[in-house]
Amino acid sequence: MGLQGSISRFFKKSGKGIALGLSVATLAAACGSTASSTSSTSAPATTAGVVHLTFWSWVPGLQTSVNLWNSSHPNIQVKLDEVTSGAAGTYAKMFSALQAGNAPDLGQVEYPVIPNFEHVGGLVNLAQYGANSYKSQFVPWTWNQVSQGGGVYAIPQDTGPMGLFYRADLFTKYGLTVPTTWAEYLADAQKIHQQNPNAYIAAFPASDSAWFSALAWQAGAKWFGTQGNSWVVNLADPATQQVANLWQTMISQGLVKVEPDFSTGWYKDLSDGTILTWPTAVWGENTIATNAATTSGDWRVAPMPNWGSTTVDGNWGGSTTAVFKDTKYPAQAAQFAEWLNTNTASINNMIQTGGLYPASLAGQQLPAANSPVAFYGGQNIWQVFAQGSKAVNTSFLWGPVMSTTFTQLNDAFAKATTGSGTLTDAINTTQSSTVSAMKQQGFSVVGG
Repeated sequence: MGLQGSISRFFKKSGKGIALGLSVATLAAACGSTASSTSSTSAPATTAGVVHLTFWSWVPGLQTSVNLWNSSHPNIQVKLDEVTSGAAGTYAKMFSALQAGNAPDLGQVEYPVIPNFEHVGGLVNLAQYGANSYKSQFVPWTWNQVSQGGGVYAIPQDTGPMGLFYRADLFTKYGLTVPTTWAEYLADAQKIHQQNPNAYIAAFPASDSAWFSALAWQAGAKWFGTQGNSWVVNLADPATQQVANLWQTMISQGLVKVEPDFSTGWYKDLSDGTILTWPTAVWGENTIATNAATTSGDWRVAPMPNWGSTTVDGNWGGSTTAVFKDTKYPAQAAQFAEWLNTNTASINNMIQTGGLYPASLAGQQLPAANSPVAFYGGQNIWQVFAQGSKAVNTSFLWGPVMSTTFTQLNDAFAKATTGSGTLTDAINTTQSSTVSAMKQQGFSVVGG
């Protein structure tokens, strides 16, 4: 079963869900496509002559891909509107636009938020426009994230397989070996702090529960599932508790620094050796290179530490191109979404200017996503993430109110790291509050 876990069956019985109700049409041929993309059948001509589509996205440099499309598809022109990256305000604006009936034709939507949009019937089922023919071109688990049954509700764009970024120079200084298990990671943390009380193996960002979810995902967590027509919620499952206990131990022993990621202080700590590692997604390579530029040549990337002998990875981030139900031209919008994420020139641009690691299997083989990186001492870090992508646990499902869940977990972690309870307490609290929020919104929930 895909990420949505039969979301379509979970619309409120009150009738507030918006039916998609779209007629079946075929796609236009993918003009200008390369060997990395397949062709679709022709979309019907429109009485307007030229179809104009609006696309909301936050990907840097995406205008180049849009320009390429516009130049090769004169009868389907796309206008790019730049919005704030993955911000709650951006999604609130999208939901408001859907409610008002004036949403854009297409939008950038992260994987965890797809169920939220499906819940209000806000996404076009792209399967009726040939989307399933593209399935084999994408990393399997990403297709699992956007599909349910025979329906496809977005086209995967990029991914966030995890890896361990570490200061190779400081690992040598402190006599450390790169950890392959989380038990070794804890041992390294203790060795670092024994030698230098002002150095830490990592930071714990209490305000970034999405990062924590990636660690839980890697550990084998199953936060959400389905049982008949109901949701099963288990944020406090054993795998998640295992992750929470590890980081609680490191917090209690002062082995990690509790501070927000992507903050001025955190960037300074990455630069001056206060923090030696960052377990993060592939896109973290640009974050470090941009904000800790003086450490060029000092960093390397290793596979994520595991909880046992089996190699498993998690995912943090990545997004999709979705078509909103208000579009007057769903077939043409679907064609653009598919082209954007399968055309070689478009993918290459998104890698080079947008810093994305593509969900396209062919895209991951492009030189831009498969070459040594000078900042990382000439290491081909992409090979680490390519292997990690293959090891991502495909059974992890997002729930239908993830924005609420993440906010609640952030708040609970903030209390736990300032002396009020533990990370496990925070997880238990979020379990209860998420179930309550889902029931209030009309979802059927088993247990909780």
